[in-house]
Amino acid sequence: MATELSKIQWCEILMNSELTNDTDLSIFQTLYSFDGYKAFASQVGLLLGYKGKSPHAPLNSEVGRYAKRIAQHYDIQFTERSQRKYKYWDLFFKGWEEGKYFVWQLRSEIADALRECKLTGELPYAEELPSEEGILFTEGVKKTVTVNSYERNPKARILCVEHWGCLCAVCKLDFQEIYGDIGSGFIHVHHLVPVSQIGDSYQVDPVNDLRPVCPNCHSMLHTSNPPLGIEQLKEIIYANKSNRRTKT
Repeated sequence: MATELSKIQWCEILMNSELTNDTDLSIFQTLYSFDGYKAFASQVGLLLGYKGKSPHAPLNSEVGRYAKRIAQHYDIQFTERSQRKYKYWDLFFKGWEEGKYFVWQLRSEIADALRECKLTGELPYAEELPSEEGILFTEGVKKTVTVNSYERNPKARILCVEHWGCLCAVCKLDFQEIYGDIGSGFIHVHHLVPVSQIGDSYQVDPVNDLRPVCPNCHSMLHTSNPPLGIEQLKEIIYANKSNRRTKT
């Protein structure tokens, strides 16, 4: 088994730009955003923008280079795969096969170090107000939106917004148009596939599976279980406007 580094050592590594580059940090942040800090290696590759039949292949190469850079500064014993072949990923992740996919789970010391160094890449949501005890409260509404791993994932959000833009897919609200510079780039991301329908081998497609929505519409989509569809909510809005016109 690979040498296990402490949280303090990982903090040193994360803050050392000669050891940790943007790709390395993105891999960690992507895994951190998933429940249990685990995801398919190919899913991580997809969320980082790699395509093709093996989107994880470039990450495997980078993980090997990253491990070797660290070994120049720390006394590392890598897990041996075969003679002079090593599982470099074992320094960073626990790993196992699930069907046709391979799972990476971020080691707890790295997750702790990301929090310590404020490098988790987490995106705060407007309706979530963390208390001192870390409990989430909802202000002004009775229902808290449950934001799943795919919606929280910063890389998935970036790819979704790059394709669809920052307009709400339901009501077409543009925060920058209304609030100016402080609203630039602000939008929630909604996962079209209900969490209950996500199987063990599911991999999110940020373009086809996610849509940008404003916080209000996001809350309304989640007023039922499973959530309302985008078109369903549009019809509700249209019908309500028609009823108001009729009453007036």
